Amino acid sequence: MRSLVVWVKELVGSARRLVASYDLTDIASLFAEEEFPDLIVVLQSWPNGFSANEAIELLAFAPLARVVVCYGAWCESDGRNFNIWPPSIRVPVWAARSRIELEWRLIQAPILQQVLPWSASREEIFAARQPTIIPLLPPQKVIIDTPDQAFRQYVIERLNEAGHSVCNDEPSVLMFDVDPWGSSRIAVLKSLRLQHPHATVFALANLVQPPLVNQLLGYGVEKVLPKIALP
Repeated sequence: MRSLVVWVKELVGSARRLVASYDLTDIASLFAEEEFPDLIVVLQSWPNGFSANEAIELLAFAPLARVVVCYGAWCESDGRNFNIWPPSIRVPVWAARSRIELEWRLIQAPILQQVLPWSASREEIFAARQPTIIPLLPPQKVIIDTPDQAFRQYVIERLNEAGHSVCNDEPSVLMFDVDPWGSSRIAVLKSLRLQHPHATVFALANLVQPPLVNQLLGYGVEKVLPKIALP
């Protein structure tokens, strides 16, 4: 979470008041009477990192604040196993920056976009978080390598809608499915890098975990993208 904390400080800037606490129950004491935060960012690194009572007290303390709960890889299943936080405010750490930027823009100019309420259903959350596909120029020639043919077709449709084309040779972009990650996929990635040394490589993964990201960057990958919310 350290890089995210540094980034949030840069986003907020010196013109805004920023407070930090290791204890949710202590946050109210950091503000004067009749003073409340506009944005609350909670960092959760492991399941049950916070109790239900702590979450309730925090939300009750600042009911008009925008809240983003950034959870790490170990907390991926919390939405199924625990209901401590409203689903609408939970976001994986790999998607935290874009979500926090959105919330910060809404605070600065509330009329720009409809605010997603804490009580939003899963269908409403999914619809609000899906990125709009905007054709980008110049169009790219892309090679897709994945053992999952259904996922391959999904990626092809996304690329075509964005104005790109899928090819078999001389790509400008290589999209590589790392799952299931191991020696066999590592060998395939190395082989593709040798065949297409000038292509920009994007890795696609079910779980975007820091150790995996660091390993893939060492193999020449430009960026690791989540399959579940492919940009």
